[in-house]
Amino acid sequence: MGIINRFFLFVFALFLVMLSLAVLAMCLQIVPEHYWLNELRFALGRTETIAVSAAAFFLSLHLMLLSFSRQAPKTVSHGELVMVESSMGEVGVALDAVRGLVDKLVRDVRGVRDAKVKVRSARKGEGEPLSVSLALIIGQETNVAEVSAAASGLVSAQLEKILGYSQVPVEVLITDITNAAPDRKHRVV
Repeated sequence: MGIINRFFLFVFALFLVMLSLAVLAMCLQIVPEHYWLNELRFALGRTETIAVSAAAFFLSLHLMLLSFSRQAPKTVSHGELVMVESSMGEVGVALDAVRGLVDKLVRDVRGVRDAKVKVRSARKGEGEPLSVSLALIIGQETNVAEVSAAASGLVSAQLEKILGYSQVPVEVLITDITNAAPDRKHRVV
């Protein structure tokens, strides 16, 4: 839930607290009946009452629909660790290390001119533990299907071999097909 929806929920909860306190005061006769009946008749004749009740209706409708909406599992792509289990316990591997490994692997595939790698890790217990997205620029002389299959196969095999994660989903997107020479000087960011 975003910050704006949390604010709406706070305002709506505050409104319900004040309304319940007012009803409690009326039921316990803390406020005399002739006083609150007179104020209620006055408030029901005002246009502000209609505006506030319409706003409360739409706010409650929005919060109700928000409670039924589904969100995708949160993924992390910076600074987090991927947990790898070994016989000695769990070992944390930084996502930047996995990203660097995948970048080196993909650049060695025949036909790949440039690559941008995104590695995402799901929170514990939510979805796939690791997913990889590749944005590749390939040469004209290569087959798109062969290059994408080679890149995704190599990445999956090496991640299984090194990290022990089997069947890591690898998404390949070919962003450009060029006849430029491969860029062997890759700047590490």
